[in-house]
Amino acid sequence: MSRTILVTGARRGIGAALAVGLATPGVTLVLHHLAAPDEAEAVAARCRAAGAYARLVEADLSVPAEVLAMAEAAGPVDVLVNNAARASNVWIDELPLAEWEATFAVNVTAPMLLSQALAPGMRARGGGRIINVTSATVRLGGPSGPSYVSSKAALVGLTRSLARALGSDGTTVNAISPGAIRTEGERELAGGRPVDEAAVDAAILARQAVPRRLDPDDLVSTVRFLAGPDSGAVTGQVIEVGGGLVHR
Repeated sequence: MSRTILVTGARRGIGAALAVGLATPGVTLVLHHLAAPDEAEAVAARCRAAGAYARLVEADLSVPAEVLAMAEAAGPVDVLVNNAARASNVWIDELPLAEWEATFAVNVTAPMLLSQALAPGMRARGGGRIINVTSATVRLGGPSGPSYVSSKAALVGLTRSLARALGSDGTTVNAISPGAIRTEGERELAGGRPVDEAAVDAAILARQAVPRRLDPDDLVSTVRFLAGPDSGAVTGQVIEVGGGLVHR
């Protein structure tokens, strides 16, 4: 069955793993990036090697007009994966309003606008799938700052609201909640400071039931299920993929 899948933030990390994991013969992957065509093209090449078609779209998701232009450029989309996120570890005593608003623009407003723009087409084709990538920080708190955690909590609310609104159209809306996934962003959240990777690993493993660090590929099978035909009765859910991560 030919389907079109739009993955935001697909140039690396979780987005790249999900894009490649969803690439099957006949599927078209629309891979969003921002000012990183070479990295995104490398992901597209991996998707093509799996037998899928793949093309790139560029947009600044903090700008609503660019979000809507990307939705139009993507064309009819059957599966929307809202993965792109703005990370923030600015704490409340130093948090400027502009940082709060920029984080919400990318992490909440962009998924809402894409869902709003693409849902009518899904309805016309008998339904679709919307999958939002939230975060275990919603349940656990830190280490990210309040704008990131609050925006991801808002994305959970959007997921559940859209599930109710779009269910009668045959469109399901779910979220995955990654735990401590080893990505490039782990270093970036350190603000450019050196990271003691062994210490980070030890601290995380002490809080996980699964005795190994998780990587983006650990999320792929859950997203494949949510994007596929067997998940038609699953909607409004937040599935945590975190190896049993707990707060400690």
